[in-house]
Amino acid sequence: MTKTVFSAFAGAAALLLAAAPASAADLEEQLNLCAAAAKAEGLASADVEYRVKFINIKGGSAKTLTVEMIPNEGGDVVSATCKLRRGEVTEVALTA
Repeated sequence: MTKTVFSAFAGAAALLLAAAPASAADLEEQLNLCAAAAKAEGLASADVEYRVKFINIKGGSAKTLTVEMIPNEGGDVVSATCKLRRGEVTEVALTA
């Protein structure tokens, strides 16, 4: 009985570990979508290269993602909040 429970637990843990890299790739894609939307809306300068830093994410199928866009060559940090649904940014705004 305990061997079966241990095997089931080990199998579930392996599935969770295998799924982790896909989630990280999705998050990276969402960060880039949010930064691109902020630039497109004129909330961040289009001619400046930024490093995008993850701050917070919440929600289920419709996510609210908060990021900081840090200029590579100095300047003001831009904080933005994006609402994403089905892999597309539906709304973007500056974060206070």
